Amino acid sequence: MGKAIKWLVKHEWLALIWAGVIFLRIPNLFEPYWYGDEAIYLVIGQAINKGVSLYSQIHDNKPPLLYLTAAISGGYLFWFKFLAMVWNLATIWVFTKTAEKFFHPNKRMVITATAVFALLTTLPLLEGNIANAELFFLLPSLAAVWKLWGSRNEKDAFSGGLLLGVGALFKMPVLLEAGVWPLLWLAYHERKMWKKTAALAAGAMIPILLSLVFYYFQGSGKEYLTAAWLQNLPYLSSWKAGSGGTGIYSIKARLLILAGALAAITVGARRIEKKGAILATWAALTLFAALLSGRPYPHYLLQMAGALAVATAWAVWGKEKTRLPALGVLAAGLLFFAIFRFYVYPVGSYYINFAQWIAGRKNTADYYHAFNPAINRNYAVAKAVVERSRNKDKIFVWGDEPMIYALARRLPSGRYTVKYHIKDFEAEEETIKTLWIDQPKYIISLGHEDELPGLSTLLNTLYRLEQTIQEARIYRLSYN
Repeated sequence: MGKAIKWLVKHEWLALIWAGVIFLRIPNLFEPYWYGDEAIYLVIGQAINKGVSLYSQIHDNKPPLLYLTAAISGGYLFWFKFLAMVWNLATIWVFTKTAEKFFHPNKRMVITATAVFALLTTLPLLEGNIANAELFFLLPSLAAVWKLWGSRNEKDAFSGGLLLGVGALFKMPVLLEAGVWPLLWLAYHERKMWKKTAALAAGAMIPILLSLVFYYFQGSGKEYLTAAWLQNLPYLSSWKAGSGGTGIYSIKARLLILAGALAAITVGARRIEKKGAILATWAALTLFAALLSGRPYPHYLLQMAGALAVATAWAVWGKEKTRLPALGVLAAGLLFFAIFRFYVYPVGSYYINFAQWIAGRKNTADYYHAFNPAINRNYAVAKAVVERSRNKDKIFVWGDEPMIYALARRLPSGRYTVKYHIKDFEAEEETIKTLWIDQPKYIISLGHEDELPGLSTLLNTLYRLEQTIQEARIYRLSYN
């Protein structure tokens, strides 16, 4: 206890930042089930806890750690958000260790960078309030930066690789950060460059290979390999940003820009301070990772949070020699933010909405409505299903509202939790066959039933319309 108090006294600024983060995250814990991806994670977490095989019996296209985290939360949104908060506090502490390497012995710059990082990863602006993969993989990826910085031997490089491999089990793009260090070792003529690079690669691959072996023996090896890894490649090229995915919006153009930037940094690294070269390389690779799919989702930018926070501190307090690469990082981030038309979420209205609800100036229905107009309908549908079915009963939602599954705590009939997955993976035939076999207790249709061939026939044959809540039609199995 005495040591903890001494540590807090020495790091009182960090304790204050933690306190601020906890305060800013309190509204997160009371959000309704409104965010689609979060709901998918929770449904899969519930399925895992009921013994359903991940990937072969229920599907999503990410590696397993995010779903396992949702399972640890019991599939409840409050506890999932709580785990995200605790994880974020730990991530902020790990970031301080990285910031100390950049700014030692300048404490003012460490505090500035940490405060910026805390805000970027906490505020709703870049979806810091959402339990997405980026929020979780930042901890091992930052720990890898701390470990690999100044690594003297293959053992350190291997350990850093292991951390990146663990991060990749949340989401694949974190592996791109492994490229920072071989480029720097090359630029500074490290004698053990090739051995350290091999050790880094081996460390990164081990967690991934172990996960493949695990799911192979679970009987889901092929499905895991396809869903979490192979299907992500066409996914990255499926979005047509800007003018049809041509010019700078094409992944080829982005690769050429990245290659040019990394070549310039590598060649010129010895002319600038080494810390500046590390920042520039790290920022270039994390920016490329954020742009990998071309989608303008703000949570992708969280992968850049560490580099942006360091660059901000240097731009404000740094000397001219280090300020130049920092300003370059910030300028590049803003430029591509504008080019790819990233959107952000409002911050002020988020907290005002919560304050009005807590103060009793806004009822729960209006509080929920501020997140998404469909939320109150989803809650009503889930309530109706819960009241008229058993926990073991399956349901099927034809639409992109996985929140209904998560709220009702009823598993889907079939592997897919949303309409767009069924369509993206051309699983219409598989889905309708499963529905005929499973005959779920309830089918909730949100319209466009013709887009799932055979659904109308199934409904007319085996189901009767029991209730309509707004545009949601709730069908019950006729003989059950």
